[in-house]
Amino acid sequence: MSYNCCFRNMAIHCEHMVKYVVPALRMLISRKLVEDYNLNQIQVAKLLEVTQPSVSNYMGRRKSSAKIRRFLNNTMVNEYASNLAQKIFEKGMSIKDLSDDICDLCNKLRKEGYLVE
Repeated sequence: MSYNCCFRNMAIHCEHMVKYVVPALRMLISRKLVEDYNLNQIQVAKLLEVTQPSVSNYMGRRKSSAKIRRFLNNTMVNEYASNLAQKIFEKGMSIKDLSDDICDLCNKLRKEGYLVE
């Protein structure tokens, strides 16, 4: 069985999102929730459905690879992170509730050429 080209590219883009962009989003959203909305790390961990030590790592950016740092500095990713943090805080949404927003970001990053090796 052979896969068509679109399926293979989609899998690669989704893999990049999961490996690099979503961790960058979690880092940026964590920082926003702590700094702009005065939440503590335990509250942020519950909202993002991660552990408090993960949030601590996100705050210090100790675990980020070069590929993740690339997205931490991306204007588009930062704008999405700000909007997602606002939705999470104001509407009580989880990051899973925001999958449409994350897919929209993926589409925009793909169009701009950010999700290719």
